[in-house]
Amino acid sequence: MFQQKRIGRFLAMFLVAFTIAAQVMFVGTAAFAEDREKVSQEECNVVSAKEDQTYRQENLARIARDYQVDPEYLAYIASVEETFQLEPYELFALIAQESKYVPATNMDGGSLSYNTTQMKLATAKTAYMAITEYYHKEIPYPNGELLSADKYYATYLAGGYLKYLEDVYMNKYESYTAYRLGINGRLTFYENNGHYKSAYAVQVESLSRSFAQ
Repeated sequence: MFQQKRIGRFLAMFLVAFTIAAQVMFVGTAAFAEDREKVSQEECNVVSAKEDQTYRQENLARIARDYQVDPEYLAYIASVEETFQLEPYELFALIAQESKYVPATNMDGGSLSYNTTQMKLATAKTAYMAITEYYHKEIPYPNGELLSADKYYATYLAGGYLKYLEDVYMNKYESYTAYRLGINGRLTFYENNGHYKSAYAVQVESLSRSFAQ
């Protein structure tokens, strides 16, 4: 079954209500939604212990206000960062840069980009491979319908994929650029510029720092 770090006690006061996505259309989504509700007390304690230093209530409230995003979703992003041991707020920043937290499907370069993470299906399949084979976590296999319908699933994939990129490249700018331009696109950028500090990568890093302040 799907396992992950869940929202800690430190966000309980911040959440107004918790609701699961309306009517599930197939078994994979249902399993994902069900497992998302399973909270380990130990995991809660790990996240809760970092409340004062990291995911402060005022920081999350500011992001919720500035981007008009629901607190539940921000809490989930924090839990994904914890699950994959990402730097605090870097997944927040990446999603803000990709979509400003607005779930939408867009045509980009001849293929669809899905939900708040704007991940393409081919990339989602690479993310699935990394999450299941390298990080040994069970999730449904991606398809366009699931990516479009469930921003939580899309976010989990994005968190796992970002972790994979950072483990492979060991360079945050290269990882952010690869997320935006693709694994081959990052090489083209490097050939043209001699570095991986794309405008996109620099903005993600800057947003991450600003969210943490």
